Amino acid sequence: MMRILIIRLSAIGDVVHTLPAVHLLKKQFPACRITWAVEEVAADLVACYEGIEDVIVSKRTAWMAALRRGNALAACTEAAAFLRRLRRDEFDLVLDFQGLFKSGLLAGLARGKRTIGFAHAREGATLFYTEKAPAPDFSEHAIVRHMGLVRYLGIRDDTVVFSPLWGDREQESVARLAGFQGRQDAKPLIVVHSFSTWPTKCWDAGRVATVCDGLIARYDARIVFAGTAADQAQVSGIMSAMKGPADNLAGRTTLRELACLLARSSLMVTMDSGPMHLACAVGVPVVALFGPTAPWRTGPFGSRHSVIRKELDCSPCYRKKTCPLGHHRCMADITVEDVLEVCSNYLRQEA
Repeated sequence: MMRILIIRLSAIGDVVHTLPAVHLLKKQFPACRITWAVEEVAADLVACYEGIEDVIVSKRTAWMAALRRGNALAACTEAAAFLRRLRRDEFDLVLDFQGLFKSGLLAGLARGKRTIGFAHAREGATLFYTEKAPAPDFSEHAIVRHMGLVRYLGIRDDTVVFSPLWGDREQESVARLAGFQGRQDAKPLIVVHSFSTWPTKCWDAGRVATVCDGLIARYDARIVFAGTAADQAQVSGIMSAMKGPADNLAGRTTLRELACLLARSSLMVTMDSGPMHLACAVGVPVVALFGPTAPWRTGPFGSRHSVIRKELDCSPCYRKKTCPLGHHRCMADITVEDVLEVCSNYLRQEA
């Protein structure tokens, strides 16, 4: 039996982009056993994913936090346990989809007969590979780029297939959280995710509130905010600026529960974020606001989605914290009416 180790540690969107490789590997090697090494932030997605038999979770963030607190013993003990687990099994293939030093190092430490990554991997990751797949075109979408590693194995099929991202337990918990009674309410359910770890990707909170009120007024929409526990206060601020009602589920769902909630929704309005890719994976139409990043590389994948973006000479700049020119026009020039008009195109079709 062929054993395959996939290394894609983070982030949420990148893990989602790698999931279609599981289907293709299983199709090519039906008897293979796939193990996935992942960090805690996205472990929920792969833990019960069809075709993945085992998951090795890296708690790197917790280890680093322990070191900062001066608890080196605890950090080293947990890291050593992770490495023992990584090296427990021998793998026929070790595939590094991430291409950074941290993932390349794990690929090199794993007991793999063939250790494969992209030739353009950064931070010295290629030093740990026994084979290098040709570098993909960086202007292509991330999902297409990831397929390059699969093609290197002789798999010519490039079909993008996602297995279900939730189960009965998630359906039950989402029904309780969202208050679904029996079938879904007749009014359109719109999930809003207005946050990012990059401040430059975020849109004005007041405009988010105005868009939500506009969707309620025009379509009697039900607005549900998604996010992490760290986003709860910001969601509360947006809701306090709204005239209409909304639900704050930030920090109250797992990723699998969020996928289930998105599958029951009519539309998602979002910035460039991990949950945006989750919505695409479950087939929900997405209206995505893009500024400092390139939608052709990391935007919503598929034909059912819309990107709102201003064609500025300075965009994309890929700056995470501040606009290098000081004006942040790539996001500031997006108007409330821009967003409402695109959302209306979807909601009118549903009505």
